[in-house]
Amino acid sequence: MTLDFIDRLKDECQKLKLVYPLKIGQLDSADSIALYSLPGSKIIESFYDGSVDKGLNYEFSIKTKDQKQTILLLDSLSTYLQEKEDIPSQNNSYVFNEITVVSESYFVGKDEAGFFFYSLTIQANLMITREE
Repeated sequence: MTLDFIDRLKDECQKLKLVYPLKIGQLDSADSIALYSLPGSKIIESFYDGSVDKGLNYEFSIKTKDQKQTILLLDSLSTYLQEKEDIPSQNNSYVFNEITVVSESYFVGKDEAGFFFYSLTIQANLMITREE
């Protein structure tokens, strides 16, 4: 079974009515937000039935010319996600435990076209059950 957490996370974030389009993968050529997984996930706890609690790393990257709005957006996204009590799976591939902000919003760089790049890194703690 395919883990559908990144899709559910995207759906949850879109409830905030973000000012830029959010997509899984790469940033667009215009103002946009990208959500993607990062390396470094880890098993937090293993259970006798084969299930595991895993810490999975994800990052939000924003490309924009409006620095102030970007910082406010990432801060509100950070607060919103940390307060989430559940982000349910649609295919029963995980059970949501919590989200931890690993790195608050930070400046990544600026390109020649005047776009600023910021990121926010989170870790989702999910229980993933063993497939039969």
